[in-house]
Amino acid sequence: MKRGLMAGFLALVVLAAGITPVMAKAFTGEANDLAAALLKNTISNLEISNEFLDILNNASANMSATEPLFQNLWGVVYGALVVSAWNNQITGMVLDNISSNSTLTVKIGLAFSYLGSNSSTVFGSMNASGGIAMLLKNQTDVLPDATNYPYDDASGKTYLEAYADALTDTIMHNVIFMIKLFNEFTNAWS
Repeated sequence: MKRGLMAGFLALVVLAAGITPVMAKAFTGEANDLAAALLKNTISNLEISNEFLDILNNASANMSATEPLFQNLWGVVYGALVVSAWNNQITGMVLDNISSNSTLTVKIGLAFSYLGSNSSTVFGSMNASGGIAMLLKNQTDVLPDATNYPYDDASGKTYLEAYADALTDTIMHNVIFMIKLFNEFTNAWS
């Protein structure tokens, strides 16, 4: 047992020694590259949502009448509400406990105080010289720039065009889904 612990400790020391030079170097990058990555992630999430709704529509069209998918999705909605209600009760109990403990309430107060006193670092300023404001400003620079930040080389679309396409598709997919789901409302709930 001691030999195994010693070997594990030595492996950790060797690993840490090998990583230390990498960890010591400060990360730097272009803000527009981060903005492009975030935009691509948002667009991809919209596209994935659309694909999932297409899967549900296709499944419903190919399932037997004895398995009414959209009617049964109301069971999923009900289950999610039940779980949320219990989770809210747990969260309420924890918050009640925090509110009656002065040490914990002071910690919460300090956290928001720290955030407030560092608001320009975290959120930035109106001129977008730092923080989240800078990131959002950089996204506005990347959105229309097909030359330096094409969404993909095949289509030649800008991020703005790809985002607009994905958002429009998402709205349409969600409307169709909601119509099908509520069409089964009276079958699911009596």
